[in-house]
Amino acid sequence: MRVGKAISLMAAVLFVAGCADDPPAQPTSSSTPVPPAEPARAGAPAVPPAGRVTPLPSGPEGIVIGTSGMAAIAVRDPAAIVLVDASTGVVRQTIPAAGAARHLSLAGPDGPVLVPSETSDTLSEINLTDGATVSTTPGVGRQPHDAVRTADGTIVVTNERGGGVIFVRDGRVVASLPAGPPQPGGVAVVGRYAAVADVQGNGVWVYDGSTRRQVARAQIGTKLTHAIGLSGGLAAFADTDGDAVLIERIDPQVTEVARIESPGKPYGLAFDPQRGLLHVTLTATNQLQVIDLSEAASPRLLGVLPTVQQPNSVAVNPRSGAVLVTGSGPRGSLQIISPDLLPKG
Repeated sequence: MRVGKAISLMAAVLFVAGCADDPPAQPTSSSTPVPPAEPARAGAPAVPPAGRVTPLPSGPEGIVIGTSGMAAIAVRDPAAIVLVDASTGVVRQTIPAAGAARHLSLAGPDGPVLVPSETSDTLSEINLTDGATVSTTPGVGRQPHDAVRTADGTIVVTNERGGGVIFVRDGRVVASLPAGPPQPGGVAVVGRYAAVADVQGNGVWVYDGSTRRQVARAQIGTKLTHAIGLSGGLAAFADTDGDAVLIERIDPQVTEVARIESPGKPYGLAFDPQRGLLHVTLTATNQLQVIDLSEAASPRLLGVLPTVQQPNSVAVNPRSGAVLVTGSGPRGSLQIISPDLLPKG
């Protein structure tokens, strides 16, 4: 069904709570604590997950998949990066890490993987082919949460506990901008721009990687968490507290293109540019939304699939279009949804 700028899905919300391993939010200028947006704390799935499920080490979070078909998954207990065959779910290599990461991103189509470590305040680049560490940059803020590489080659790191962003080139910090979001979370890359979501509120700050300056700011949604770049100068933001996903044009001003209703604490985002599909995890209901974004201003909800418990992150295998979801519940798990199981609308 086509519904203009908004699509709606009715889903039951199980119950909502913050992530236990996140520190308390920073105080505002009035010293009143503002809790950050968090995924729901999901219960056990009510129905079996779609596709195949394989076990993972405890605490899986971010996942990325390169064009070679190798996936990298950040696990937190103990801290490591796990390289997994995205087709089979077989673990190929486990790389111990100095600190735990929550988000991962790719600096190129097949890596290296950008690993911002929240507990060691470092940014590592890891080769997807053999797990070798390309570089490690210390001092990238306090609890670096997410990182992207802009078109000019600058890596922009969100400084969650320090506020603002850190700019990295050639394995070293070259600049920082403390002004801006008080608790920056997810960041989307759109060409040379990095669009940062503030998890304490509904602000989006846009930075130019080439000039290392803030170039735009906008208020959108209710309270944001994750962000991801799309095609054609667009980005998607998970409005976790607003039960929606917001599609915005970044040029660098922030302009609303569409709003997708996503009841159930939307959190993880993945985009398949070859097929024009956006995948959204609903953490309160253990579900995955599949949305056709071939016409970004008129998104179409194709359907919803059951997932593993606590589906905090999702990625697409660019080789096959299969969708992989990490389950961050009591038992770490990886769900592989083959393309034939995806709803067609």
